[in-house]
Amino acid sequence: MISFKGNFTQSTVNSNTNESAVTFGTDIKNSNVFLSTDIKVKPGVAFSKLMLVLGRIVRMRDAGVNKDHSAYQEWVQGEYFKELPGFMSSQLKQLPKLIKEREILTQQLEFYDQIIKKFNSNYFPEQRRRFWSWLYTHNRDAWYVLDPIVSVQPDATFFEAFSLDESTYARVALPHEATSGEKNFNCGTTNIDFSTSLERELSRTRSYRPLHLTVGKDAVEFDTGISNTIEKKIDLPETWTKGLVEVQAALSLAPVEINISSLALADVLGRLEAQREKEGPRSLIFELIPDEKPKVIVEPWGDVFIMSDKPFKGAKSSRIKVWGRRRLRVLKEILPLVNNVNVRLIDSGMPSFWSVEMEGIKLIIGLSGWTSLDWAARARFSAMIPAAEESKETMEKAAYFLKTNLIIEDGELAKYLNKSPMESKRILQRLCLSGTAMYDPEFRKYRYRELFPDLDFESKSQTGIEEIKGIELFKRNAVRISSDSINEKERTIKATVISRERICSTVISRDIDSRITQAQCSCSYFRYHKLKQGPCRHIVALSLAGE
Repeated sequence: MISFKGNFTQSTVNSNTNESAVTFGTDIKNSNVFLSTDIKVKPGVAFSKLMLVLGRIVRMRDAGVNKDHSAYQEWVQGEYFKELPGFMSSQLKQLPKLIKEREILTQQLEFYDQIIKKFNSNYFPEQRRRFWSWLYTHNRDAWYVLDPIVSVQPDATFFEAFSLDESTYARVALPHEATSGEKNFNCGTTNIDFSTSLERELSRTRSYRPLHLTVGKDAVEFDTGISNTIEKKIDLPETWTKGLVEVQAALSLAPVEINISSLALADVLGRLEAQREKEGPRSLIFELIPDEKPKVIVEPWGDVFIMSDKPFKGAKSSRIKVWGRRRLRVLKEILPLVNNVNVRLIDSGMPSFWSVEMEGIKLIIGLSGWTSLDWAARARFSAMIPAAEESKETMEKAAYFLKTNLIIEDGELAKYLNKSPMESKRILQRLCLSGTAMYDPEFRKYRYRELFPDLDFESKSQTGIEEIKGIELFKRNAVRISSDSINEKERTIKATVISRERICSTVISRDIDSRITQAQCSCSYFRYHKLKQGPCRHIVALSLAGE
């Protein structure tokens, strides 16, 4: 767990009959990121509604929660006492009194210790640390303070967050061209305070009064009468770093992309709300046939919905199942306000991405393969491009280049470091794992995003066994490429990968942007999991050898 503390400016909304002013509080010790108070969001209502969706996702938990059985266990214990012999029962009845006396004596000893320690300047910080440690052990949900991440970039401001169960990812992109006024800002990344009171005030945004946006400490200093500074603990779980990398890796895979009608999606959600399924299967089946209108089948009832008036323009037919469909309910309130929803599908049981755009502001929602599988659990899509094992000097040089340019392509870094394109991608993958970079699928570029104040190139999560074994196979020259064909649409590489267990036949295909469009292997791991938990070791080895 990565955590840091600092002065935290409180998020507020100040509304009157003439205008609304949104102040997003940030950790002012973590970053000097800010947006000027002179910036006005032109589509203020659209921005507010999309941010409200983000807020709902931050508080959403669809994965099962363990029930509290303490009352039942207490009753069972009481029943056991009834069956004990009378003597033992009387002795046990005296036990609570003895425990209470021991607690009183312990408290008295602790009181004397407090008197001795209270003059120690380190006492209160130590007690605060002990409290958070206790809370982490006994009530993990109360310990988490999972406020969204805000990244101010040269062309846009991004707000990102995961749901409480970390199965759903959301990102709101506010381009600077959707704002007016003096563009006075510092690029950087920090957390913002997204309180329930802020969520309530955002719902009051109206089109007849302008919305002013403020992010960061410098901007807050202009309006000290609106916000105040409080002490707050900022916690960024390790799983968030891992989850962000997996989201970016899944977005970088070449998807099946379609535009569906927002009204059709609203009909699907209405069907799900009308009746609760009592048995499986519980999936949405996308039937995509070239030159035919895309369809969705809602299981287990078999209801069919035509999702678009325009025919599917893909090259081949596909039938893709999507689970965790009820998480899409967060879009219900904004579907009447948009015409289309863009859907990116990879394969059955794999993540799906749903995006809407309102007046130039875009919201992307990423659903993990199924609700109980969070983004940081077993997903290893990042293994398609394993992180580099470069020296610290090389990584610092790459980080400096990214920080200087803010937005780069992998080819630019390859030229700067005199590395191959694949080596450059692996270095950027390591920067993503360290919380220093983010991949933008819209532009297919890497952006500088500093999640942590200190640069640490050690992976924040344990590398998957398939990725480790795949790198070992590549280093042992275990890949024997049998064919490498290129046409106008993609490049297909076939090979045999020789491991200690067996010889496997492996195939990968890449599009013109080097994104993997297809991967297959004859090993048992791939036959069982496909790509739902990331590539097998043989696909990892071939992806490295096939550059």
